[in-house]
Amino acid sequence: MPLQRPLTGEPALIAGLSRLFGQPPPDVALGIGDDCAALALPGPDYLLWTVDTLLEGVHFDLSYFSLPQLGRKALAVNLSDIAAMGGEPLYALLSLGWPKARDVSGALAMGEGLAQAAGEHGLAIIGGNTVASPGGVIVTLTLLGRVARGEMLTRRGAGVGDLLYVTGPLGEAAAGLEILTRGLKLDADLQAPLCRAHLDPRPQLAAGRVLAGQRLATALIDLSDGVATDLGHLCRASGVGARISAATAPVSPRVKAAAPWLGVEPLNLALKGGEDYQLLFTSPPDNAPALYAAFARAGLAPPLPLGEIIPGSGVLLETAAGEKDIAGEGFDHFRLDLCGE
Repeated sequence: MPLQRPLTGEPALIAGLSRLFGQPPPDVALGIGDDCAALALPGPDYLLWTVDTLLEGVHFDLSYFSLPQLGRKALAVNLSDIAAMGGEPLYALLSLGWPKARDVSGALAMGEGLAQAAGEHGLAIIGGNTVASPGGVIVTLTLLGRVARGEMLTRRGAGVGDLLYVTGPLGEAAAGLEILTRGLKLDADLQAPLCRAHLDPRPQLAAGRVLAGQRLATALIDLSDGVATDLGHLCRASGVGARISAATAPVSPRVKAAAPWLGVEPLNLALKGGEDYQLLFTSPPDNAPALYAAFARAGLAPPLPLGEIIPGSGVLLETAAGEKDIAGEGFDHFRLDLCGE
């Protein structure tokens, strides 16, 4: 069996912090290392707990982000974590760092977008904290949700022979980011949905509930940092490897259409670009008929095949030139060779 790569960048930092914090207490059903923590409180459900931060200059640029869009996206990235456990959202806390020199009406505009998104998803913002930021805007949301104890999905559980799926085509958010940051002008019918994919992502809560409630997946993760990185996390947690074919990867047709103007390889946007906030999951081949039928009954687009789980480790990309391990080649805050967002 191939040796796993040593942890570097963000995974190494998380692993180091996890060692420092030690083992969680017995009532923590799931601790550090997944999309949410899960607490085993009295009753039939686990309490899901997640937190995410959006930092100006790292996650967003207000030259092309409106403040209401920022509020919506801040909630969406947390909701995607709940979706990745098969859960339902309940409540949120907001911690807002707002620069003293900026009019607080901007903070309220951000709050309007956040409140609108919360209403759409049936959850309440019930408290938090505000502070004067010495730099840019900082938006941190802590989100609570729930999932039945027998239904929770995690990054662990993928088995050799399982098939890989995603809940939608890949690369649109990364393509939208290229358009926005470079000020490109494409055909409006092409540009608008690509930019929207980056500015206003749609968390796949309904798909997560279908997968968990009907026990159709063996492992699940959301795509925040790109397939190369997030599938690598799933493989490491499950103790397996994965194989993807470049020829059949579900790259968005819009991304392929925009590629001549972007000057970026569509497959790189799809597998390494990040922020699609689709769900990536594994499921045994025998589940395929029930899987497609369940998505159809729920009014969801059918899941798209991505590849398969194999023995070993890493994320192998099959190309005409051979196989390459791309695990970890998506977004990583602490990798030194990063370029772009």
